[in-house]
Amino acid sequence: MNIDRAFKLYDIRGPYPEVVDERLAFILGRGLTVLKNPRRVLIASDVRHSSPSLKRFLGAGFAASGVSVFDLAEAPVPQFYYSVASSDFDLGVMITASHIGDSDNGFKPVSKNGLPFDEGEIRHLLEIVKKLTNEKTVVPTAHPQRLNTSPAYLQALISQMRSTRFKSRVVLDMTKSSVASLVPGLFRNLKIDYHLVKSNHQGNPLLPENRHDLEKEVRRLQADLGIIWDTDGDRVAFVDRTGTLIPMSFTLGFLAQSALSRGTGKKIAVDVRAGLVVRDLVTQDEGQLIIVPAWHQNLQFAMLTDPEIVFAGETTGHFLYRDFFKIDDGILAALQFLRAFEDNHLEEKISSLKKKYFELPEKNFPCSDRLAPIVLQRLTEYYRKEGVSISLEDGLTVSAPTWRFNLRQSATEPFLRLNLEARSDLAATTIINNVETRIDVAKESLHHG
Repeated sequence: MNIDRAFKLYDIRGPYPEVVDERLAFILGRGLTVLKNPRRVLIASDVRHSSPSLKRFLGAGFAASGVSVFDLAEAPVPQFYYSVASSDFDLGVMITASHIGDSDNGFKPVSKNGLPFDEGEIRHLLEIVKKLTNEKTVVPTAHPQRLNTSPAYLQALISQMRSTRFKSRVVLDMTKSSVASLVPGLFRNLKIDYHLVKSNHQGNPLLPENRHDLEKEVRRLQADLGIIWDTDGDRVAFVDRTGTLIPMSFTLGFLAQSALSRGTGKKIAVDVRAGLVVRDLVTQDEGQLIIVPAWHQNLQFAMLTDPEIVFAGETTGHFLYRDFFKIDDGILAALQFLRAFEDNHLEEKISSLKKKYFELPEKNFPCSDRLAPIVLQRLTEYYRKEGVSISLEDGLTVSAPTWRFNLRQSATEPFLRLNLEARSDLAATTIINNVETRIDVAKESLHHG
């Protein structure tokens, strides 16, 4: 157990059992009780091998504090969020490390109504947990009350589709994802023609090596679309009929336009990494963009602050709807995407956009937590002299008429993350080469300074 290393900006996670273990799980249950004083708590877990044991000790920590504990068992994060938000729970904890590899695990706590903890609450929880480290761990003997919300959750998803008739043929990749327990039945109910791909890869759908089998199967079957989820089901990505990833900014823009078309509001929240295409598609449909720092919790906070925001999303694959509890739900987003393109004009739209926008996949530059802020400052000073627009909201965002990029320090790993988009291939190549050079120069000067 390594408490300081386990606590991140908005959640708790790390390698199991070196950082996250059963002792931490028990103390966390005790600490959350001190912080929130809940009467009823819902716990759940994803498909990792270490999750059942961690969940038992987390539940024991709550039970030792006199809290009534309910167990959703193995479930995708969206179902967990829905279950907390739609029921009378004071607190919920999901055991997951999201798309991080199987050797890691962690805890996502949410407050009443499924609202995420903010940075201040996580810091306060860390202080409480540190004070409890000398407490004796109680080995769990009783089992929490089991809860099955699958029928209610599935019905809530079905009701969002408003009798839509789906004509597309899709290929689904749910490898190591907890959505596998729900999606096939849901798609059968909605009469969606689907095929399952069998694979063996890690949980991040944005890594090319994790999409290889899906892309191959989409081409083989001549399917209309491929859909792939991350490990806990709150992120989703799509592959077109050529077996190519649909750029995440395109996906975000399409879903935003679909939300605007329903006429329930004009405000769309996106994170700072959203590029030119998202801005153009939203404004084209007379939408109003709200820009927030990266991290999907910030999208939820924005929705809470401004009830006129009807949809929010990140280019990482997190998508939220105001009229569905403001939770990021990769299953609902997949259905909304399918519905948006039942007219089969998806390929035309993608082809048209690819002629106008050149988006490079997110690029990671190794950089320690100590050096990252200094490197960002050096690049800020450089680009200020170039006469371009600069924003320091969540890292460094530099904008020009024909290109835009955001460079930010990762909140979870020792990287600087670059997202870049341009209106021509030449501009994209020129700018990324320039950014790489400036980062190398800054790091070199710091190493020899």
